[in-house]
Amino acid sequence: MSTSIGQPRFSEQIWELPQHLAVAPDRVLMVFKGLTMQDAMRAAEQAHISNPEAWSRSAWLCGEWTLAYEVRNE
Repeated sequence: MSTSIGQPRFSEQIWELPQHLAVAPDRVLMVFKGLTMQDAMRAAEQAHISNPEAWSRSAWLCGEWTLAYEVRNE
């Protein structure tokens, strides 16, 4: 008796982001994580983000802060 493995489930669930969530074509999304929000901002500052407090998106997942910055693609 044999069983078919089939298609992976994730390959069937690929969608594009809605326009209001998409990053502008001339921008890059840089993401920094830390145990606290200050740790994530410090990581952004160390990566030469000029204003670490001006993050565009944030999340607290699994005990870590994630901050995202939209940066001009030069």
